[in-house]
Amino acid sequence: MTDNTLYQNLTSITQSLLEKKSLNNVFDAITKTACSFFNASASSIMLFDKEREYLTITRSYNLSEQYLRVVKVGKDQEIAGKVCQEKKPRFIGDVIGLFEKVDDKFTVDWAQKEGLVSLVCAPLLLKDVAIGCLNIYYRNPQHSFLNESGLDFFTRLAALAIDYSQLIEQTEDKTRILTVLEEVGLLLTSSFDFNKIMAVFLPTAVLISKTHTGGLILLDPVTAAVIDAYEYRKGDDFPKRLMESERWHMDITAEIIKSKKPCFTTLKPNEKENNKATAAIPLIAREEMIGVLYVDSYDQHKFEKTDIDFLLILGSQAATALNNTRLYQKLAREAKEMALLYEVSRSFISTLDFDQLLKNILGRLRDTCGYLNLAIMLIDEEKQELYPRSYINYPDSIKTLRLKIGVDGICGHVAQTKKMYYAPDLSRDPNYYMGVEAAKSELCFPLMIGERLIGVLDVESPNIDGFDQEDITLLSGLSAQIALALYNAQLYENARMLSMTDPLTGMPNRRSFDIFMDSELRRSVRYRRLFSIMMIDFDDFKKYNDALGHLAGDKILQEFSQIMKEAIRDVDFLGRYGGDEFIAILPETDRTFALEVAERMRKRIDQQATEPKITLSVGIASFPDDGNNKITLVELADRACYEAKQLGGNCINFASKYVQ
Repeated sequence: MTDNTLYQNLTSITQSLLEKKSLNNVFDAITKTACSFFNASASSIMLFDKEREYLTITRSYNLSEQYLRVVKVGKDQEIAGKVCQEKKPRFIGDVIGLFEKVDDKFTVDWAQKEGLVSLVCAPLLLKDVAIGCLNIYYRNPQHSFLNESGLDFFTRLAALAIDYSQLIEQTEDKTRILTVLEEVGLLLTSSFDFNKIMAVFLPTAVLISKTHTGGLILLDPVTAAVIDAYEYRKGDDFPKRLMESERWHMDITAEIIKSKKPCFTTLKPNEKENNKATAAIPLIAREEMIGVLYVDSYDQHKFEKTDIDFLLILGSQAATALNNTRLYQKLAREAKEMALLYEVSRSFISTLDFDQLLKNILGRLRDTCGYLNLAIMLIDEEKQELYPRSYINYPDSIKTLRLKIGVDGICGHVAQTKKMYYAPDLSRDPNYYMGVEAAKSELCFPLMIGERLIGVLDVESPNIDGFDQEDITLLSGLSAQIALALYNAQLYENARMLSMTDPLTGMPNRRSFDIFMDSELRRSVRYRRLFSIMMIDFDDFKKYNDALGHLAGDKILQEFSQIMKEAIRDVDFLGRYGGDEFIAILPETDRTFALEVAERMRKRIDQQATEPKITLSVGIASFPDDGNNKITLVELADRACYEAKQLGGNCINFASKYVQ
């Protein structure tokens, strides 16, 4: 080959290699061009690992892939290692003979299978440092290699092309990562949603560090105690919360908490895992350490300075986002708590209805704080038991639950001690009374008025240690308000019951009748239902009073009202209307069935042995046939009752005869 031809070929090769910006394209161009330029049968490129301990085949041409995967040559081994050490090319006319001499049976077998006879191995020098070597193989015997000047130029050009392409790829990779970090940073710092932050943060950490697993532990800035932990494995849809944070490297965590500096290391093998390379990055916001980011690689991964720098950038973004989210959630929680206190206070003021009040309180607590189960249990002082009065998320079977004070469960314990009790892990708590399986922790407060216990507030969480100090403070303050509200509601309920109850007979009074009648009228109009009323009057009651006195008459009213009550259904209403008059409301009852009820009542009173004899007169009016409003129906029933008395008493009369 003339000098002019050589120059033209080298110029063409230079242009070809330097145009191949992709590293893979450069490798392909080097191996193929080497075979063509040096009339070789095959070729391969071997490059050093990052620690420069060994060489592996990076790319080959006209060689089997199976062998190439396992080739690893030490930095001082024949032939490639020695060539890189000496920085001089070597020609081997008999490849098999050389490797038989050094007792390398594996390479001898491979060379025989490939049919390789001769070899030229030349260092790839970059600034006089070998980054690897180029192997040129011949399947026909070669006695010498004469194109050393062309080989020197080609290998230096190849080394330059490889370095140039690696630099481009590294720059592109850094640019891509920085772009990712910029986009992730905007997303992290613009969101106050913890779940959204976690969905981006840990996967990005694994991506930019080229590792397999990412983890995060969140720390209390004051005590440095672990308050939460999360894990993400490459390929998962979303990071998962860990119930036990100890699985993360607590020894590294202790070091980082002390130094507030990144730490990276390779862990020793254990029974369950391969070697792991670990990097840990402190998350610091406003000079407070709020967490630690971990990334783990399950191969021999070495964390470069750029890896740590990228993780530090991501960690700084995440720390700001998590801290902002924490502050936002704290403010949001305080706002919710203030709204809750306001709503509860307003409930205390706006309603004295006992059950509605309890429902309002528990509903607001659930909606605001997201607790799993809530219950207000009141005390039965006579039986020394607790019973559920209002609850959320418990099964209806809880209605029959009775807890002995000082015996049954955490609620029974609190009722006995009259002190707040927190069970962070119910599976280990000696006082726990098995309830809902999903409950993992429980918080219970006594409801006290002075020294008097009126019940307990019980709250359960689906998480172990699911309550923090803010929960305890909030619920403690609410418990005092709840106790006062319940006490006032009980007083109101008692007063209301007294105002609607006849003090002599214990039966509902005329006010109760008006309320029940109005409700039944509305229901019957809306659903087109029938109902009947009965006006009931005792015959000759005045004669009995005059003969035996008013105390005896009062006793008769008490006894006979209970006898009449036994003659009606549970859904029916019976109350004292005034004097010796009583009135009944029979929902979804026509005059025929009303007659049966009235007759049953009349007979039971008639069977009573009194002297003078007392019987009943009953007047019946039905809706809507006899009337469609309260006044009309009462007047007609009263008129029918009066006529029954005029007919001699101890009989039943219908109002329908007066209806036109």
